[in-house]
Amino acid sequence: MRNISRRGLLKGLFAASVVVGFDLTTRTWVTHASGGGGDFSLLPPLDGSLVTDPASLAAVADDFGHMIHRTPVAVLRPGSVEDVVKLVRFARKHGIKVASRGKGHTAFGQSQVDAGVVVDMGTLNQIHSIEADRAVVDAGVVWRNLLLATTPVGLTPPVLTDYTRLTVGGTLSVGGVSGRSYQYGAQVDNVLELQVVTGEGELLTCSESADRKLFEATLAGLGLCAIIVRATIRLIQAKERAQTLRVFYPDAPAMLADLRVLINEERFDHTRGMSVLTPGGFVFFIEGTSFYTSAGELPADPLQGLHAIPGSEQFEDMTYFEYTDLVVKLIDALEAAGLGGLPHPWVDLFVADSKIDAFASQTIAALDPSLFLPGSLILFYPFRKSRLARPMLRVPDEEIFFLFDILRTIPPEPAIVDAVLAENRNLYEQNRELGGKFYTISAVQMNARDWKNHFQNFWGSLSSEKSQHDPDNVLGHGTGVFA
Repeated sequence: MRNISRRGLLKGLFAASVVVGFDLTTRTWVTHASGGGGDFSLLPPLDGSLVTDPASLAAVADDFGHMIHRTPVAVLRPGSVEDVVKLVRFARKHGIKVASRGKGHTAFGQSQVDAGVVVDMGTLNQIHSIEADRAVVDAGVVWRNLLLATTPVGLTPPVLTDYTRLTVGGTLSVGGVSGRSYQYGAQVDNVLELQVVTGEGELLTCSESADRKLFEATLAGLGLCAIIVRATIRLIQAKERAQTLRVFYPDAPAMLADLRVLINEERFDHTRGMSVLTPGGFVFFIEGTSFYTSAGELPADPLQGLHAIPGSEQFEDMTYFEYTDLVVKLIDALEAAGLGGLPHPWVDLFVADSKIDAFASQTIAALDPSLFLPGSLILFYPFRKSRLARPMLRVPDEEIFFLFDILRTIPPEPAIVDAVLAENRNLYEQNRELGGKFYTISAVQMNARDWKNHFQNFWGSLSSEKSQHDPDNVLGHGTGVFA
C-alpha cells in the first residue's frame, strides 16, 4: 500500500469537495468526486474555490450568537472580486440564495443562509492603498490589520468598533459604532466610495456623487441589495497615546447625566458608559479617553463638573494601538476560558435621550444576575443624530440618543436561551413604543412587518433599490427582511 501523508490526504479530500457545476435535475452541486453525470451547468472558472466539504459548511452555519444554525450547500472562497460576480450571476440563473460573511460576529444568524451559498469574504483581504486622508481596502480586510498599516504612518479610521478583529465589509454592512460616534458618526458615515456586487451580478462603484441611492442602501444595508467587495475609508491623524479616566456612579441616571455633560463639551475623544455585575450588584461607570501625542493635549481638569462618587477616579495610560486592542485581548481571554462558544443573545437598542434614564433603570433592575456569565456587560454609547447621514442605520428622532447594549453570555440550555430571546423581544417592543430603534446585530426575532416598521419612511427607497439591483431576491436571506 502506498504511503500517503496526512497533508496529502487532506489536500485530496479538499480537491474532491471543490465544485465544478450544478446538477439541474437534482439541484445539487457536482464536485470532482461526484463527477458529471446527467444534465448539469458548468461553473465558470474561479480564481478561488467553491467547496462543499462538511467542515467548511459547519464553520459558516454558526455565528457569535451560537443560537441560529443554517447550513448552506456550498462556501465560496473568492480569489478575486470577479469570483463574487461569477458566483452571484450563476446563483441568480439557477435560483440559489447567497449570503456574504465576514467574521460572523452577529448574534442571530444574519450572515447565514439555509441551503444556499455563503461567500467567505476573508480571502479578499488586500489593502490596496493608504493615502493622507483615505485607505482603499478589500471587504475582507480586518480593521486591526488596517490599523497595523496606518498607525505607523500616523493615521487611523475616525471610528473603530471596540472589537477590531472584524472585517471592513462586515461592520459596514451593519453600521459600525463606538465611543467616537457622537463626534464622527458611525463607520458608515466615514466611507467615501464602495465597490459592490449587486444581486444581478453587476460590479458597480457607488458614492455620494455616483449612484447615491445604491450607496445609501448598501451602507448598514445588511447585504440586501449588494455585497460590499471594496471600500474607500476616510482616515484622520492618529495620536500616539491614549489616557483613560474611569469614574463610578451609584446608578444609571447619575452616570447618564455626566455622559451628557461630557458629550456636550466633547471633553474626551472616546466616551462611553458601562455597567458590570459584581457580588454587590451592578456598578456603573464612565470611561472617557483622550488621544494625545504631547501632554499639553490632555484636558486640564478632566473631572471638572462631574458628579461621580468622590475618590472613585482611576487613570490608565497606554499607546493608541494598545487601546484599540483592549477588546481583542479580552475576547481572546474569554475564548481561552471556554466562554466563546456559549450563547450570546446580545440585544442592542437605540434609545431616545428623553427615555433612557427610566428605560435603562427598569431594564437593569429586572435582569437575572445568574444569566450574566463572565464577560457579560452593559454599554451606553452616546450619539448625536446630526452626525449621522446614512438612512439604513435607523435611530430615534431626537438629537441625543444612546445605544444601550446588554451583552450577555448565558448557559447553553434551550429553556434559558428561549427565555432570554423572549426578554429581548419584549425590550425591543418596549423601546419601539418609546420611539426607539434597534441595532441590527441583535438577537431579536423579526418578521416582515417589523422590518417595514423599522425602516419606516426609507422602506420605499429600500424596496425600490432591492427591485432594481436584486430583482430575484438572491441576497440578504439571513435577516428575513424580504423573506
